[in-house]
Amino acid sequence: MSSKNVTNRQQIARALNKATGCGYQRALERVVDAAERKLLPPVLDAAGRAEAVRILTDPAVAARVPSRMLARDYLQALVAELRLLGWGASHHEPEVDCFGLTVYAGPVAGLSLSVGRADDDADGDEHDPDDPGQSDLTKPLYLTSMCPSGNASVEDFEDGLADCSTEAVRVTARRMDSKLGKTRLHRVRGTEEHSTASCPICADRYPEHHLLKNSPSAIPVCPACIFDGDQAYRTDLPYLAVQLDRLLHDDLAAPAGWDAVAAVLALTCGPNLGTRLDRELKERGGWPIVMERWGEPLERSWIWLPPPAHRHEAFKHLGAGATLAALVDAVDRHDPTARAAAKALCRESGVRWRDALWPAAIAYAVAFTTQSHERDRHRTPFHVVHSLSDGLGQTMKPFAVTGDASNVEYGLEALLKYQLFPMLLGYSLDEEPDDPRRRYGAQPDDDRPARSRADARLTHGIDRANQVAVVLGKIPFTPAGVPVWDGAAVAGADAQGLGSTAPANDLCRAIRDEARQQAAEALYDLDGCDAVDADQAWARSGWWIPSDHAPHAVRQAQQFLPVKTRVHALWLGPAAQPEPVQICVDITSVNAHSTGPRDVPWLQVSDGRSVFGLTLSDVALIRRAEPGEELTEVWPSDHPSNRGDDAPATETSPATSDESLPTLDELSLLTNQFLHLAGHRLGEGWKSVDEKAYAAHQRLEKALEAEYTGFAATRVKVWINLFDTAHPCPSGQAQALPAYALTGKPYEVEFDVHAHDPSCGCGQEYGFGDFSDRVCQLLIVLCLYGGLIEAHPMIEIATATDDPDEHEAVLRDITWEVDGPDSYDFREIQRRVIRDITDPESSLNTDTNPTYIPPHMAADGWYLPEGGTSMMFHGRRHEDDTD
Repeated sequence: MSSKNVTNRQQIARALNKATGCGYQRALERVVDAAERKLLPPVLDAAGRAEAVRILTDPAVAARVPSRMLARDYLQALVAELRLLGWGASHHEPEVDCFGLTVYAGPVAGLSLSVGRADDDADGDEHDPDDPGQSDLTKPLYLTSMCPSGNASVEDFEDGLADCSTEAVRVTARRMDSKLGKTRLHRVRGTEEHSTASCPICADRYPEHHLLKNSPSAIPVCPACIFDGDQAYRTDLPYLAVQLDRLLHDDLAAPAGWDAVAAVLALTCGPNLGTRLDRELKERGGWPIVMERWGEPLERSWIWLPPPAHRHEAFKHLGAGATLAALVDAVDRHDPTARAAAKALCRESGVRWRDALWPAAIAYAVAFTTQSHERDRHRTPFHVVHSLSDGLGQTMKPFAVTGDASNVEYGLEALLKYQLFPMLLGYSLDEEPDDPRRRYGAQPDDDRPARSRADARLTHGIDRANQVAVVLGKIPFTPAGVPVWDGAAVAGADAQGLGSTAPANDLCRAIRDEARQQAAEALYDLDGCDAVDADQAWARSGWWIPSDHAPHAVRQAQQFLPVKTRVHALWLGPAAQPEPVQICVDITSVNAHSTGPRDVPWLQVSDGRSVFGLTLSDVALIRRAEPGEELTEVWPSDHPSNRGDDAPATETSPATSDESLPTLDELSLLTNQFLHLAGHRLGEGWKSVDEKAYAAHQRLEKALEAEYTGFAATRVKVWINLFDTAHPCPSGQAQALPAYALTGKPYEVEFDVHAHDPSCGCGQEYGFGDFSDRVCQLLIVLCLYGGLIEAHPMIEIATATDDPDEHEAVLRDITWEVDGPDSYDFREIQRRVIRDITDPESSLNTDTNPTYIPPHMAADGWYLPEGGTSMMFHGRRHEDDTD
């Protein structure tokens, strides 16, 4: 048997790999080389093959058989060198194609690397350059670097003429990176003569296809202005993602800022964004590919860097560009305290820190510093700070920024303005030098017309500022009064005795003033002074800034906010917390008067789980939401991990359905406090009201007694319509309410009524447990403020001692609705008895109000499906529904 027999060679290679662990392909190479050099036995039977393995494991023989370069090994080494330069080269195994073995080199315009062997007889088929059965392993390897778009190819490598044996892998990687950077800069500078399209917001000029739209109906803008407040349309992220992917994939000269825009969206618009975009785009049809940057923003986002001579020293070791992960690592290594300083800066600026802020700010800082160098007649990088107003927050659901978008916008603005741009540029915004090249028409060789938009804003702005000031009532030295902006006041009974809607604190006042100013200026720009008022702001932009004057605020609320209007509210939380939060809620009613101790106008709202109140004094801004936008879970759910940045920052932890209801001390404090404060509120009228509430409480107590009599145990639940929170006592320092009471939700109390054993000697037939001394006061507070009370008798005394196997299971509940201050009365609204829980339609079951769902359950997402009745235990819950 000859040593040229392929089967024998494969058997020897397997044995050699088993003996040395060098890998089957390497072992097969050594067998082929040894056979060609006639080092193997002439007969390769079992003994000959064993001898061949012994020969090949002999160090002296191994030295005579030089190892050949494998394409996989070369690609692995080259990719490792590129990763050292910050490239996001793929970790996937190389694929065999017509060029040889190919691997993705990184998110650089689709750049890929292929290694194959020179083959004059190539027929275009796919050959593995490492398989001796498909390729001649004696021929040298060649490196080919190419892109799907010829416009993005890397010049010297595109024809596959780089012999891998002529230079070290590290030299090849650095030469390739250098050529990429030079090619990129040459192509960007070459777009100058084609830069004829002005960004409509900032007026910087670009090639027309370098300006992108954030939605199908929008006007194309530059990357610096895509999140600008002057954008007329909200961002449709799937649409914008397609535009970004196409441009960055096909054009090596695309503006560097677009990479940062994509990175910030990928970092802040929720988990699994790549998968969600892919699903959405498949439903829409069209562009079939979602780039990896959307699912792995740190590892797959590519940010271009300036040439080495013009970049910050933190990035000197990186290549022409780098992944976002490499840039963040470079900044952290250069200054280990930088991230801590960023967190401190955010705290000082009133911004809640989130981990995505740091890489997002670095992406923006590096990308726009690079863009400023490449396009040296555009504005300086600092200008992007002024275009981070509320564009991110306008990204449409379900791809909106998670949590509070304003935190991201204000955080980016602070980090760029005060930390990262000064670090990368070497000067602050106040020290920015004047560069004539960045002023259009300032040099003889610049034949572009001057920025007409800026000049027009100057002359127009002078007149606009005066007229807007008149509308908003801000003309100096004029008496204070209701501004023209507020429009008409409420009339009729609602206008009588209104409480204050003035801002609860200085921050709320500042936000309202700034929002009115922006809204008024925007309206003035549209139609002049005649169309500038609060009504036009709501009709055109969906913004409502509550008036500081109560009659006007109530009229606006009643006109703008019908039931089930979904809004975003910038809210300072109960009792004017120091930091505002943005919440998305449904309006359920507008109330001119409060039923609580402090009579103020307020909005009753629902977050889909709870019903609670927003006093107008605590609301800085209301913005109309889209009908399908997701509600914010304002109060903690049963699963704390589900809470995001939308939960208000509060020192207390409101009770949830799984937590214990109030302790006896808390209940005592709660009832005493609100009985006391009701006296302050009603003054001389307290006596007659107290008598009515007490009489109603006595009747309610008898109705309740009639239900629990004859039962061993009865569960009672009470909901009191007190939506206001934290009211000070007018007569002096009152004891602070417990955390349980400071929820802004209806107060809930639960207790058990149990039958006493006659042998206990207390003389009472029924007991109320720890709450025995407080049930009377609790029911009086319920009658004073209104609400619901439910009784659930559980075990009849007559059958409690019977055989459990013969006892019929019966579910009972009775619900009363208490009117409160309207009539100080109550009525039974549902009585339900369920004997057959397996069949809601069974004749054994009875219900006096089969379509009724208690308001607190409806607020928690319960509803009756079509044809359903409340015999289904109050229906189904929205959050439990599946698609």
